Amino acid sequence: MQFIEFKKEHFIQDEKNGKYFLEIPKDEIGFGDVKLQKKNDDGTLAEIDAEIINDLRQIKIIMENPQDIRVNF
Repeated sequence: MQFIEFKKEHFIQDEKNGKYFLEIPKDEIGFGDVKLQKKNDDGTLAEIDAEIINDLRQIKIIMENPQDIRVNF
């Protein structure tokens, strides 16, 4: 399994609904399943509560507050 890490600075604020989002093109991560994990300050990983919208061209991750994450694919 491969992964990409994103910092909270990568998230864009959606001022309409007060949440944050990140879009990842499918050509970067493929078309399989995606799993998200939060990266803690000590380097450990934990489960995360986020909404994932999976469409034909991209994955959109929506969160209440931006965090450093790992996207496994």
